[in-house]
Amino acid sequence: MRPFHLLIQPTLDGTRVNCQWFGQSALRPEGAMTLSYAPQAALAVVPNHFTIDFAPLLAEVGAQLIAGAAGLAETDDLLPLRDLLGPDGLAGLCSAIYPFLWRASRTVPTTLRRAPGVHAWADPDRRLVRVWFATNRRPDPTADPLRPFSDQASADGLSYGLCRVLVPRSHRPGSTGTPWWRRLIRLEADDTLKVRATLSLPESTFWDQLAGRLATEWRPGERNAFVLIHGFNVSFVEAAIRAAQIGYDLKLPGEMAFYSWPSRGGVLDYAADEATITASVGPLAQFLEDLCARSGAERVHLFVHSMGNRGFLSALERLAARQHPPLRLGQVFFCAPDEDVRTFAGKTRLFPQACENRTLLGGPVALAAPARPRGHRPAAVSLRGHRDHRGDRLRPA
Repeated sequence: MRPFHLLIQPTLDGTRVNCQWFGQSALRPEGAMTLSYAPQAALAVVPNHFTIDFAPLLAEVGAQLIAGAAGLAETDDLLPLRDLLGPDGLAGLCSAIYPFLWRASRTVPTTLRRAPGVHAWADPDRRLVRVWFATNRRPDPTADPLRPFSDQASADGLSYGLCRVLVPRSHRPGSTGTPWWRRLIRLEADDTLKVRATLSLPESTFWDQLAGRLATEWRPGERNAFVLIHGFNVSFVEAAIRAAQIGYDLKLPGEMAFYSWPSRGGVLDYAADEATITASVGPLAQFLEDLCARSGAERVHLFVHSMGNRGFLSALERLAARQHPPLRLGQVFFCAPDEDVRTFAGKTRLFPQACENRTLLGGPVALAAPARPRGHRPAAVSLRGHRDHRGDRLRPA
């Protein structure tokens, strides 16, 4: 292990986490605490141990850009711990860690320091990707905490939350992971994207937090909401991973989200998915309406894939029939629509919403990488004010 890091290890009983922090020696901890999970952390449990790099924080502590334990708790470096420990647990941990970091910032080698005034990010590639979600899948309290929604049943209303998806260093753009047998033959590293946490949020909290992120982390002109509406044969986890891959690869300026309707996630369940997408039109219409009205996004951009096109176009028709004001849509990508050609052409010809641009992506290219078809420059890369999705304040030194 590297020096200057925090080691997080869940206990065997699954109710607490052991936190150990290390200094110059990566073998002998400088301190340790055992903390309980926050009450709502059952849906955000981390299955294995992980580490947080302290080295980038030392310069900020030494330059008093982080002036105390409260400031340390607000850093993005401790992002994985906010969902696990809650505000009280994280505050207690930071109270113990901050004196250690302050003393270390006075003595560490200059190679571990960074230029004053530059925000240091412990994960410079932002490989722990945040994606927001809404779903009309039925919550399943007995399921895997990382997969808390049923693949077999629909709910009467919507559930909201966010997922943390880890993008490995071996990731290749356009891919969510190479099959294990191919990696074995080629002796390649595991490049599979993995969901590391799923946190359900009350509806009001979801919209408040999404609006807050857009308002505080993005500049005017960059406050975009990007939404993936998946298609046939896609589970909740697969939708989260694909949304994270699109946002990470395209470096989109704004917040990435996905809407997951109750696809069963099986190649033999086509007829069942057809019935489910039809029954999901109402909840999808509500989500799109709320997204434009409550998120604070300047523009809403959509990646609609496969059978999801049926639900999306029907949702727009439903909003138009209710005489709802047109949605504020930016770029709309129709990716390999699973719809009769004549029906699709008729619906899009009478598209009831104004948008900046509509792009039809067809064929296997759209299935592999819906935002980057061969021979086509996606409109998403030419958005006004487009920059690296981290923003200047998050660029590593």
